[in-house]
Amino acid sequence: MIMHTRNLTLALALLGLAPTFALAAAPRSQGPALKAATPVTLNFVNADIEAVTRAIGVMMNRQFIIDPRVKGQITLYSEQQVSVQQAYLNYLAALRTLGFTVVEAAGLYKVVPEADAKLQTGTVTVNEGRSSAPRGDQVVTQIFRLDHENANNLVAVLRPLISPNNTINANPGTNSLVITDYAENLQRLAKVIAALDTPGSTDIEVVPLKYAVASDVATLVQKLADGSGGTTTPGVPVVASAGSSALSVLADPRSNALILRASNPARLSAARAIIAKLDQPSSDSSGGSNIHVVYLKNADAAKLATVLRAAFAAGSS
Repeated sequence: MIMHTRNLTLALALLGLAPTFALAAAPRSQGPALKAATPVTLNFVNADIEAVTRAIGVMMNRQFIIDPRVKGQITLYSEQQVSVQQAYLNYLAALRTLGFTVVEAAGLYKVVPEADAKLQTGTVTVNEGRSSAPRGDQVVTQIFRLDHENANNLVAVLRPLISPNNTINANPGTNSLVITDYAENLQRLAKVIAALDTPGSTDIEVVPLKYAVASDVATLVQKLADGSGGTTTPGVPVVASAGSSALSVLADPRSNALILRASNPARLSAARAIIAKLDQPSSDSSGGSNIHVVYLKNADAAKLATVLRAAFAAGSS
């Protein structure tokens, strides 16, 4: 099959197609397909998808398998000559408008309905969230490893940006996102993830308690902040695990205060609100409080408590 830069009917005898399209290419002496650098002119008007797919396969020297459910007509047209790669991208874009796409597996290109693409794609790339994803309207799976942000938090942010037929999942163990979507959209998602996965400024605040015990409240605050079930030792910070709420709580028994460290002001404000609700006076049945906290400036609390107990025991009612 020899082609010239003028528009000629493409391999009618080879493909058995009606003359509904034409391709223009530089002449070549041998080989079953056009070279990737050979420019072509597309002129597919209401052509059968199977016929156009076979022609694209000849141009790319690739084997295409068409799912029986893929049926219909497709139109590809270019005013000027384009490369074979650009012709393939145009073909993918046209398929997408019809609800179909191409997945690559074991060297084969399969044309399938979009809803099934996520189950058949064999292309998996690992991305740190900063490099570019493959281009095109081909469905691929990409893994984004996060350094700072919680993967579970990003799922809710990114889900509206992904086509309904494709998926996004978080892996808490490695704090990573597994996304299956069109390669072009993955390129946009990579930029969004890179912008969100940044270290936040660390804010520290000391919150004195009036009624509650600091070591007890620190445990509750940490549990409510990130769902952890750890215990708190006085003077030892309760640190959120990797990929959790990024909140650390330190109980200071000397001043009966909590020292908070959060990755951003919003988390710090949420922790303060939790503490305010927990630091409430105890009430008896009459509505009054029979527990009072007295802060000492000079004396030792344990020694003074011994003296007071002895004084009350020896005194009158």
